[in-house]
Amino acid sequence: MMLRRAEFWGGLFWLAIGAFVAWQGWLLELGTLREPGSGFVFFWLGLIIVAFATSIAIGGLRGEGPLLGDLWRGARWRNVLLVVLALIAFGFMFERLGFVICSLALLLFLMTVVDPVRPTISIPVSLIAAVGVWYVLEKMLLVQLPKGTWVEDFIPF
Repeated sequence: MMLRRAEFWGGLFWLAIGAFVAWQGWLLELGTLREPGSGFVFFWLGLIIVAFATSIAIGGLRGEGPLLGDLWRGARWRNVLLVVLALIAFGFMFERLGFVICSLALLLFLMTVVDPVRPTISIPVSLIAAVGVWYVLEKMLLVQLPKGTWVEDFIPF
């Protein structure tokens, strides 16, 4: 049966999300193409999500894709729980420890515990990613990220 397809329900879910985003963008004021309002990007992004979601839901109606029951078969629930807990810890410690330390710890945790990678790969990749993203955001895009309450005393940047 077509209504048991994962694509159909996933498409409906994202259709609702896209419609909500477009509606909220409309309420914020669209503006014009030359002078966009605060809702301009949200409105058009929501419509793009609606378009993609509609095509996915139609594919599910045609009987394409796996059944809904097959979607979660073989899922590694331990890893899902570990990632959720790691992201919650990241959120709680973000301002206290700062972006670089939290990102480095998160990446190392994911690459050593959740989906193990050799330390010769996980350590340099985590360091380069955390510091690289920090550099792009903080120095190039001038986004202020938390340095951490105790890190400010030790690192002069």
